[in-house]
Amino acid sequence: MNETYEALFTQSDFEKLKSIVSEHLQTEEALIEHNVPTFYLKQPQETKRAFLTLLKKLEENNLIAFLRRVDGKLVLRIFPKPTAKPYNILINWLLFLATIGTTFTTGYIISISGGFINPIIGGATFMVTIMAVLSVHEIGHGLTASKNGIEATPPYFIPGPPPIGGFGGIGTFGAVIMQKSLPPNRDALFDVGASGPILGFIASAAATLIGLPFSIYTTIPEGEPTLPVPMFIRLVAPLLLKPPTGVTVEPGYKIAVFLHPIAFAGWIGFFVTMLNLMPAAMLDGGHVARSLLSEGKITLFTLLSIIFLLYVNPLMAIFVLLMSMHKHPGPLDDVSELSRSRKILVAILAVVFILSFPYTI
Repeated sequence: MNETYEALFTQSDFEKLKSIVSEHLQTEEALIEHNVPTFYLKQPQETKRAFLTLLKKLEENNLIAFLRRVDGKLVLRIFPKPTAKPYNILINWLLFLATIGTTFTTGYIISISGGFINPIIGGATFMVTIMAVLSVHEIGHGLTASKNGIEATPPYFIPGPPPIGGFGGIGTFGAVIMQKSLPPNRDALFDVGASGPILGFIASAAATLIGLPFSIYTTIPEGEPTLPVPMFIRLVAPLLLKPPTGVTVEPGYKIAVFLHPIAFAGWIGFFVTMLNLMPAAMLDGGHVARSLLSEGKITLFTLLSIIFLLYVNPLMAIFVLLMSMHKHPGPLDDVSELSRSRKILVAILAVVFILSFPYTI
């Protein structure tokens, strides 16, 4: 079958498409609507596995299919497969190196503030740990995308300002992988959304467990703000931190913990995980929610997430608001339901969100 848009709609090619679709799905009607080969499917019938098999067959002809429920009918439409735009790997490497520089500088500065670790060692350990946490998160997305046949770019690390001049930067705005094709079904969409936060949480927990024993107690003035503490750190801190013996607390001061750079990287990892799991827009949590809910309900959850983020992180709220202006495309097969095992995993993601959520008592 020819790959050009015009050749797709010759009568001969349309007959071939009818034959291919009929091999995998039961059709009631086949026609061309608005220059698009369209098939109305019989109900009920199993579509999840059949659609995946059909996709592989269509890919041989450089075609792609969308399965949607429209006015109670199952509608399959076939299009030429879009050509993925090329990316410049040099940009990925330049951003990666820039983020190494900004995160090292961040670790160097916070080590000077703590005064209990060599700044060069502190800068290096923070840089290695935070880059590892971000990388593990993105590797989760990348491996899952590859497994499900989703084209994706290598990760783009985003450098950010270090904490200089009173600005509380952390040296990075995270990392992102760009998907260049849609997930085949809701299972794949769920897997892509859930894999990053789960692996990122594990990496953050590992960094916290390693770094907390090397953290120290200090005293700060009463009323001075401190970092909100994720639930996971609250649970493990009593087991890993030695009692604050020998720390003199003068009037007007209170005891606080100065995190080792490795533990601070873990704290950032928890915060990133919590933000990513918000059920909004194109965030990881948005992918998970879209695999479970209809588009209308997603809009409601996105609005609630933005309101919540206005309290937690106003900058992130603005970012999600901008993201929400673009409609979530959903998977190619937006009819087949999410598998039962993945619905159970939603409870695990909820636990990950709770354990990652930072709050101040």
